[in-house]
Amino acid sequence: MRTFLLVINLIWLFLQTGRAQTFSAQEQEIIIANARKLLDTGYLQNLEILTHYEVNQPFEALDPQLKAFVKSAFRDADVQVFNEFREPLGTLTSIEEYIKDCHIFFKQKPIINTLDWTQARYQFHHTPDQKPYLNVYVIKKMQGIEKKSQNYANVVECRIYFAQNERLKSFYDFRIAGITRAEKYPAGAFTQSDLKPEEKTNDLFSALDTLTAQLQERIAGTTPELILERFTYRNCGVNDALSDQMFATLNACLQRRVKIPIRSVAEDASTSPVIRGFYEEQGNYLRIRVELRESGSGKLVKTLENTSLPLQWLQEQNISVIPDNYQEVKVVQDTLRQITAVTPPSVLKIEIRTDRGRTGVEYWAGQQMMLEAKANRPCHIRLLYRLADGTQTLLENDFVIRPGQENKLVRIAPEASFICSAPFGTEYLLAYASEQPFCPLPTRPNREGYFRQEGDYQIYVGSLAVFNTLMKCSKSGGITEDHIQITTREASSTK
Repeated sequence: MRTFLLVINLIWLFLQTGRAQTFSAQEQEIIIANARKLLDTGYLQNLEILTHYEVNQPFEALDPQLKAFVKSAFRDADVQVFNEFREPLGTLTSIEEYIKDCHIFFKQKPIINTLDWTQARYQFHHTPDQKPYLNVYVIKKMQGIEKKSQNYANVVECRIYFAQNERLKSFYDFRIAGITRAEKYPAGAFTQSDLKPEEKTNDLFSALDTLTAQLQERIAGTTPELILERFTYRNCGVNDALSDQMFATLNACLQRRVKIPIRSVAEDASTSPVIRGFYEEQGNYLRIRVELRESGSGKLVKTLENTSLPLQWLQEQNISVIPDNYQEVKVVQDTLRQITAVTPPSVLKIEIRTDRGRTGVEYWAGQQMMLEAKANRPCHIRLLYRLADGTQTLLENDFVIRPGQENKLVRIAPEASFICSAPFGTEYLLAYASEQPFCPLPTRPNREGYFRQEGDYQIYVGSLAVFNTLMKCSKSGGITEDHIQITTREASSTK
């Protein structure tokens, strides 16, 4: 019986340790590039300093540099490395002992270590707890020993541990976990030229159609319709020429392959799965990330990525990847994130909405914007609109959600007309709600901030951070906030 259990345990252990971590060809290239950078820069350059440039220093004087070397390049101070000075050949010591031996045996002739990458090979593995690592096989040469027969060239196995963020598809914290002598290249080790990278496409349609084909397998027969949100550069929310083309092309690919209705986020479609995503540069290619999320909960169901479209194609089409106002938009977004984070918790909940939804909202010159608000309690609402040029206009000073209107979308100022006009760009609708009346807004000029009348509008003069403090003043003190980012565009632009 014990033998049977032992066999079962051994089989389980084999399955656990034998389950390979799979990476795409492009991911392998990224991991290998980081590992080589670690060995060339983090390891070799520091080793050269400690065994060459600092060779005449007393060893005790090298202690701070040695500790920094271990901290930056190794998993810990106990990592063992191949030591050419010790017998038998293949003996391992700590990196500290290795550097000490270099100082003992250099005989007034500095030790020079080099790595010959011309025949380098690689092999991916994982630890018993399923953490990936890379074995790098490279020829390590050491010169400077007094006798030529003591100059060495050995194939070494460098074990490189690294961390992986599966959600972000990124790799980081590369560390050396050991350097050992290898008798030969192991079976299965490959060169970089053996990698077969993803076939590159030469237009946006091909890249998005590839993603749609992969998405089709997950969607087929599971839903009667889909919601497609706008993709923007790094999720900044700015709709521009590339965002337009990506939305139209992805919509067409979905219609062609999935053959189910594709609805807009402006429609009330809480029961439909949502496709959203973003794009950014990755090397010389455009990285496109697609996310399929559940209706209502927004839970992530599937993530897909494509990095096959060369940035050169976009340049040839005269399409910019980064929106012109990207930096300005990030500044405002960061400010809103900071000032919203300090809002006291409240049982009052509010959500504002345009007639074109809450995400990827876009209006063209001359189009009318309608606004709605939904709150779980009767409350007072203030609305401010921040124009693309930074002008901040008070739209509503005290709009009231009355008893009986809780948890319903209530049209804000139905008698007013909000018409899209210049200046055009990225704009913001900011909402503040309180169960008690707000404090009066300052109208007398002062350095901190105040409102002045310009025709039919009240314009705020001052910083966004100070304005936020003014808007959140009420008798109760408990203020709930919400905001929407909006893109306004000239009618002459290409839709």
